[in-house]
Amino acid sequence: MNTLVYYTTLALYLVINVLFVEKYAARVTDYHLLFSLAYLLGAYLSINIILKKVATSFLSTKWLICVGFLFICIALGIQYKINPLTIQVDRWSAIHNFLVNLFQGNYPYGSSTHLGGYGSPFPVWQMFHIPFYLVGNVGLSIIIVTIAFIATLYFCHSDKLACVVTILLGISPAFWYEIAVRSDLITNILFVTIIAEWLVYKEVRLNNHVISLGIMAGLILSTRFIAIIPIWLLYGHELLKIGWEKQVVLLLTTLATFGLTFLPFVFWEGSTLLFFEYNPFVLQTRQGSWGVLFLFALIAISTTIYIKGNAKYRMAYTGILLTILVVMAFVEKMWQHNLWTELFSPAFDITYLSVALPFYIENIGFSIVLEKNS
Repeated sequence: MNTLVYYTTLALYLVINVLFVEKYAARVTDYHLLFSLAYLLGAYLSINIILKKVATSFLSTKWLICVGFLFICIALGIQYKINPLTIQVDRWSAIHNFLVNLFQGNYPYGSSTHLGGYGSPFPVWQMFHIPFYLVGNVGLSIIIVTIAFIATLYFCHSDKLACVVTILLGISPAFWYEIAVRSDLITNILFVTIIAEWLVYKEVRLNNHVISLGIMAGLILSTRFIAIIPIWLLYGHELLKIGWEKQVVLLLTTLATFGLTFLPFVFWEGSTLLFFEYNPFVLQTRQGSWGVLFLFALIAISTTIYIKGNAKYRMAYTGILLTILVVMAFVEKMWQHNLWTELFSPAFDITYLSVALPFYIENIGFSIVLEKNS
């Protein structure tokens, strides 16, 4: 089973990255299929031969510091080399323009992006970016959160796992794309993954921390709805086993906390928040119908029951669940509009697939390190 899970997560990691290589290589060369094949073979051999069989013996804290410093330099260089206003992705300006209007005293949830769109992040995620906005670049969040993610793996697990995960991030075109366009999507997921890792490390049980975890869940929901999925895989099995009284307390605490984060904006200009055509609730739920969401909820509950809180499979199945959600939304849209050959068209945003990458990468890393130590 461990081997099956390892190769499944490895395959999905490679597929997501190959899709990025193929999409963007096709824009600059007629030999894009060769580029995609070269990446696929190179990445597979790098992971399964160089990293799995050889490199892990030499990985250490000193190596991690050196590679980490190199990562920071390259990431900063990429971001400051590219003029953000030329980027045809507006996740960064959805946050930047929100905060510009907020600090100017204008209602922020009516702010348009540099491409004329509107922002979907909820209040907690917008507020999280205030320090980065104040230093002039909200896109720095992905760099800082990635460093925090690697540091978390170092302190909660081992230097070798942190090193392997750093390498897997470094050879991921999808991850570097997120850095280049200053996207906050994968940053959001990495941030929640950090929280989940520390909860596991500190052995925080739901049965003993119903209210505090309910508050935490409400705050996480107030980043993006999708961000709660890793927490569901962490505590879902325990939630189904505790008494109904604690279940009700958890639900009410979560909803109350989530609602309170919106209260200032409701009092400020509630009609824009709730009835605006492009309010964040609409934007975060428009990728799939209620039917898709209902089916996904059944799959998520079934998955939680199946893995029974098994820590060995939590990362892999979290990634798989996130991939299933994105693929279901894509397939529904293809079916509705007969777009079966248009995956790389503007109708589909394949960057949504990247939300699963941190979990595939961590699962692959665990498998490599544990096999080397066994």
